[in-house]
Amino acid sequence: MNLSVIIPIFNVEKYVEKCVNSLLNNDLKINEYEIIIVDDGSKDNSLFIVNELAKQHSNIKIISQKNKGLGGARNTGINNSIGEYLLFLDSDDWYLPNTLKNCITIANKHNLEILEFAAQGIAPNGKIVFNSINTTKERILTGVAYYNSIRYLNSACNKLYKRSFLVNNNLLFLEKIYIEDFEFNTRVFYCAKRVMATDFLVAQFLQSENSITRNNDFSKKEKVINDFIQIIQITNDLYKNPTVFIDESSKLFFQERLSFLVTTLFFQLLKYKTTYSYKNKIKKQIKQTELLYIDYIIYEKNKDLFRKLIIKNFFLFRLLQPFYNIIY
Repeated sequence: MNLSVIIPIFNVEKYVEKCVNSLLNNDLKINEYEIIIVDDGSKDNSLFIVNELAKQHSNIKIISQKNKGLGGARNTGINNSIGEYLLFLDSDDWYLPNTLKNCITIANKHNLEILEFAAQGIAPNGKIVFNSINTTKERILTGVAYYNSIRYLNSACNKLYKRSFLVNNNLLFLEKIYIEDFEFNTRVFYCAKRVMATDFLVAQFLQSENSITRNNDFSKKEKVINDFIQIIQITNDLYKNPTVFIDESSKLFFQERLSFLVTTLFFQLLKYKTTYSYKNKIKKQIKQTELLYIDYIIYEKNKDLFRKLIIKNFFLFRLLQPFYNIIY
């Protein structure tokens, strides 16, 4: 079995058939790959749709569980997979035709632990929102060296992972938490020794509206905020762990990751239209626990400008206050 593709589903009856068919109509033979669909407590027709597909295709494996979130569903997939390599595919996304065999060929040729491939963001009307593409030109790097030199996506869904690498290093996702991809890949890239990027276009990701941002229920937004703080703490604990060897390249890796997390946290607070006093409370909270990483350059230029201009001059948040409605 060359490949296991893990698809969590939760109330995705509009999308899941297209997602699964993009695998079934690809270029691997049925005995070369398995599709592991993890139903995370769907209440619509998602489970019925995939059960109908499974009746026709023997390489589809369906596992139902009580809701554990995206990370928990992916962990169930990892623990039940047998493929040499793993792909994580969200149920509203899809792969382009004749792409999977080439990914496996590249990974096998170079004995890779991670292969990162090109992806596009697609709006509901079919318009291309973004292109993410890069390459190491067949140069193999450690995960830290790779991250410090190659800019790609923080997603887990544009990467082919070697299953034995994840299992041997106990690399699983945090469960019931937002931005689990970013936290997962921090540990993954820190452990990895053989990483490569290809400019081969494989996946398209549906870019739907951000329901959390638009939703007026602040409890959901507060969960995102608390999850950010938790992940900053977890990442910092790994960075400061006295048993973990940290050289100069690793310092740069962790400092950029932490700075990105802190900056994105305050960017979300701005998007959520929180009050200045609430932002200041969060700032004091993470500063007291020595988590206010705002002195390190971020590779993403817009976020880095936000860090330097707004966060480091925090009073500017107050000046921005009249320009948006307060919902908290």
